[in-house]
Amino acid sequence: MPTQPVLILAAWTAAIACLAVSTHGDEPPRRRTIARAVREPTDLPAALPNAPAEAPTAATTLDEMDRMALAHNPTIRAAEALILQQQGLLRQLTRYPNPTAGWVQSTPSRLSQGATQGAFISQDIVTAGKLRIVGQAEKVEIQWRSLQLEAQIGRVRNDVRVRYYEALGAQQSAEIAADLERLAEDDLNVLKRLVEARQASRPDVLQAEIHLSAVRTAKKDAELRLRAAWRQLANVVGVPQLSPVTLPDEPDANPPELDWDESLRRLLAESPVLRAQAAQVREAELELQLQKRLVIPNVNVQTVIQRDYVRNYNQVSTLVSAPIPMFNRNRGGIINAEGMLRQQQQEYRRLELALADQLAATFQQYQSARNQVEHLSEILPRTRENVELTAQAFRAGQSGFDFLRVRDAEDLDRQTRLSYVEALTSLRKVSIEIDGLGLVGGLNPTEIGTALQATPGVPAGLGGVLLQFSQQQQTNTTSTLPGALQGAITGPQ
Repeated sequence: MPTQPVLILAAWTAAIACLAVSTHGDEPPRRRTIARAVREPTDLPAALPNAPAEAPTAATTLDEMDRMALAHNPTIRAAEALILQQQGLLRQLTRYPNPTAGWVQSTPSRLSQGATQGAFISQDIVTAGKLRIVGQAEKVEIQWRSLQLEAQIGRVRNDVRVRYYEALGAQQSAEIAADLERLAEDDLNVLKRLVEARQASRPDVLQAEIHLSAVRTAKKDAELRLRAAWRQLANVVGVPQLSPVTLPDEPDANPPELDWDESLRRLLAESPVLRAQAAQVREAELELQLQKRLVIPNVNVQTVIQRDYVRNYNQVSTLVSAPIPMFNRNRGGIINAEGMLRQQQQEYRRLELALADQLAATFQQYQSARNQVEHLSEILPRTRENVELTAQAFRAGQSGFDFLRVRDAEDLDRQTRLSYVEALTSLRKVSIEIDGLGLVGGLNPTEIGTALQATPGVPAGLGGVLLQFSQQQQTNTTSTLPGALQGAITGPQ
């Protein structure tokens, strides 16, 4: 092939390459990490390290379990992977369309006709700033996924605290049952000595033995509850083989006073669920912009360079084509995008009401639990003193202080202590939920979360439009090129 057509084709190819590079001149680095993608839009801490091959099997403090959960809970790793998926998908959709190049040849049926050989190149030119809108959509999508990661981290940390205090409450209940067992054993031994001294009867001993058997059954139930609570704690931490240990009861673990107005203001201002929905609204706005821009067709530029070896001349043909939006002006897509935008705006309002409604129920539980804790904390010293005085009088053989009275005092003290532990555990749990912006469900998939979201999964709106947009680019190239080449390579006869 002569040198001149080759140079023309090379220059045209270089021009297309420059156009593609200039389109992505402001594109972020290809290997941008998840940590940067999360920190920029949401000011989150650095991405957590991958879980080590061997997880630790022991932890004694809440802080240790919190760090362990951030490293080993699979839902956090899954949320980070979703960010990576979104980066890959939207990065691909913002790439400029590839040019199409090929070789053409015409072979005449008669020797007098021309015989040509040459090359062609075709390029779609994206118009109306569509790729710029797609680039904005990429940032919104990554921000949405980053907010989901932030919410999932909150769910995991809140669940670890809730399960920790559930295990602590079960441990305290087991300790109370063990104390009551010792008291019941002491009462039985005292009754046996009184029977030997002919100061008590055989039915008193039988009642003490029955009481001791019931106490041991309650102790076994408390131990089973503790075992189950520890297993649940280990599961949400992400280390099922975590060895049970004695949990320390921190004196400063009692939750502070909470105010309704301040709690509601903070929830609506800081909730990552609500902020993620705001990103969804922005995404719907971008989709509407894109649908309107899709009315403006892309331009296809084709160049064919040929050499007629029979007639000894070169030919360069150029074709510029674009679809005419005569019958289809994408009105249906625009209406659909407008409806989706309105729906996402109303979904934001629904989430505001749903979060406030959930907080109202949780705050009522918090007030009730705090009231019970304050009431029972005043009664506990009295019930304990009543047990000590009644037991002393019974052992001294005072009139009117029989075994039944001692048992009733011990049962009242045990029930009061158990009620206090349950109320304190409940108070801690609801305080964690309120302070943690209502984020619970540390083992739920990221899209489900606290079940406040309307429909789980990536919204089909902009993602589907971008995929369709990318497919249309390829379809336009392959469908327009053959006909254009037929017209471009037709030489004089």
